[in-house]
Amino acid sequence: MTSGSPRLEVGAGAAALVREVELLLLGTGTSSGVPVIGCACATCRSDDPRDKRLRCGACLRLVDESGEPRVILIDVPPDHREQALRHQLGRCDGIVVTHDHVDHVWGLDEVRRYNVLMGRSIEIFAEPEVLASLRRVYRHVFERQSNVNESFVADLVARPIDRRRPFDLCGLRFTPVPLLHGRLPILGFRIEALDRGGAIAREQPGPLPLAYCTDCSAIPPESWRLLAGIDTLVLDLLRDRRHPTHFTFDEAVAAAGEIAARRTVFIHMTHDLPHAATDARLPAGMSLGFDGMVLGGRRE
Repeated sequence: MTSGSPRLEVGAGAAALVREVELLLLGTGTSSGVPVIGCACATCRSDDPRDKRLRCGACLRLVDESGEPRVILIDVPPDHREQALRHQLGRCDGIVVTHDHVDHVWGLDEVRRYNVLMGRSIEIFAEPEVLASLRRVYRHVFERQSNVNESFVADLVARPIDRRRPFDLCGLRFTPVPLLHGRLPILGFRIEALDRGGAIAREQPGPLPLAYCTDCSAIPPESWRLLAGIDTLVLDLLRDRRHPTHFTFDEAVAAAGEIAARRTVFIHMTHDLPHAATDARLPAGMSLGFDGMVLGGRRE
């Protein structure tokens, strides 16, 4: 891991170290998921597979400079085991956490299987207060020596994030983007490929530069510049009705219009929004995400 001042000049460096970069949306639903327990609405009863939404999480898949495949998880929701089986994930080279809410981190126990498959520990990147929360919830993981019995638990290495400084992982630079989730400050991330000299690569592979901004109700003034010039935007969009901690349909579309990425994909939808009808309402260049959607790589 390295850090330094944010470098936002796209195209400043030489060729990218990584290739075949793609973002896989593992889950695109809100905290209740879709279908919702005990609900018989049209979306929850829908036959459209895009209306089946697990809790929000994503992964970056790429090939690094040495030709090795790499997988970086963005959040680890309670549905992660199902997501991993569905998409045949067999490794994890790092975990990047946006915030510590249940629907984004309560699948962390599942990563222990990657430790076995890879034979090594996994770095987890989060703000200090988020890491402190994870240590409380996952005491059996982070204070393994205190367990009464030796047991099968994840092997994680905590890497604190300073929201003012980027960090590098597997040939990618992650620049924290401060967001507001109601009154709670959380992080989105701007993600770019590096060149051999550690600068932002001149040409960005796949969906890069990309910004992943989940659970957002406002973008602070200082964060707009961090979202300038991106190719792909993944952004929170909960429902039409007002909500205190998430963008509504109109708010998300307006924010996406200001950011003006080449492509915007919305996530974190509730069952109020059926996929087909909602997608048809969106402006050109914007679409509703769905579980299993792949952005970039060789399949676009």
